[in-house]
Amino acid sequence: MASGAVATLGLSTGTLSMLSRKSSASDSLDDPRVIVVSDQNAHSGSQISAEIAQVMMDEAIRQYTGITDIGAAYQSVLPDITANSVIGIKVNCINSLCPTHPVVVNALINGLLQMNFVGNPFPANNIIIWDRSSWSLQYSGYTINSGTTGVRCFGTNTVGYSSTTLNCAGSSQHPSNILTNYCDFLIDFAVMKNHDTAGVTFTMKNHLGSIHNPSGLHGGYCDPYVPALNQQIRDVLDVQESLHIVDAIFGIYYGGPSGSPNMIYDGIILGEDRVAVDAVGRQILDDCGCSTIYRATHIDTAAAVPYNLGTANLNNIEIINIMNPSIAVQNLEVTRSHSDIVLRWSTPEYTGQIKVLRSTVPDFTTFDELAIMNGNTYTDSGVLPSNHKYFYRVLKTW
Repeated sequence: MASGAVATLGLSTGTLSMLSRKSSASDSLDDPRVIVVSDQNAHSGSQISAEIAQVMMDEAIRQYTGITDIGAAYQSVLPDITANSVIGIKVNCINSLCPTHPVVVNALINGLLQMNFVGNPFPANNIIIWDRSSWSLQYSGYTINSGTTGVRCFGTNTVGYSSTTLNCAGSSQHPSNILTNYCDFLIDFAVMKNHDTAGVTFTMKNHLGSIHNPSGLHGGYCDPYVPALNQQIRDVLDVQESLHIVDAIFGIYYGGPSGSPNMIYDGIILGEDRVAVDAVGRQILDDCGCSTIYRATHIDTAAAVPYNLGTANLNNIEIINIMNPSIAVQNLEVTRSHSDIVLRWSTPEYTGQIKVLRSTVPDFTTFDELAIMNGNTYTDSGVLPSNHKYFYRVLKTW
């Protein structure tokens, strides 16, 4: 996929309509950061664009970490990871009509595979996509794989539950053996849905699919059971929880958690603070008119003593909204400077690499690749004395 701007010497392209970036942040350096990236091109009908999902996921982790290199960005949020570590990705497939979509999870996996270990990529077989059952994964579009090559994907029903007991506000729960016996790191990848009991179901409630008896945790709007479960996973199990992500391309804002999607947000929410991620998701559902928000008290409880799982107050969360990162390079300007040609352009909502091409024909059937770079300016040095007419194209590489 390519998207860019083209210009001849002395001409500049027109601009595309672009929503402005919105960012609200508190002064405290300790405030958690949550990335909300949305792109109007993320879907076509009921289909999610794999290319746009990749753009969104890559931009989310770059903006979250401030690191341009995708592999290095993921390594920075997976401290002490090695090539032998196993990463579990807990998805939500209880509703196959609105699951954590495979195409969005694949965008995450593509980034994880760019992590570099002495010149070698992270092994695909050291990634496990999982949920309660293999059949729910299959119905949601995942391919089951318990083999020794490729990304693994299977349900707890194939490996059972651990003898470890988690005390979840008085309810004894046994976690999945995938959590206790397989994974060194865990990425919680939920989906945007409201819930008739818990009000909403995001990353914290996603863990009800990680234990043997979730029906025992639904009293009192799942409060304090969901916070207690997450606290026990954090403090008792030997697995490092890293990112908490919400697939918000499609969602359910009423009638959930079952049924078909009835909202389109075209978004991905990402952060390390599970409570902050869920609080931001709750606000999005509230803005969409969700009527069960008042039941989602477990998010506030999770932030309070004795759980201390994160930050629920939106005023104390650095929320970075990234709008339409897939839109092409804009405002390409080409100017003379002595014997040089200087290119300048803008790339709203995009921090990835840029490819600069030069051609002698406007359709670019043939061209020279001048540079792959970061930034918004490039100088084609000493080119003017050649007396050639050149065309330039600037593309996002993604």
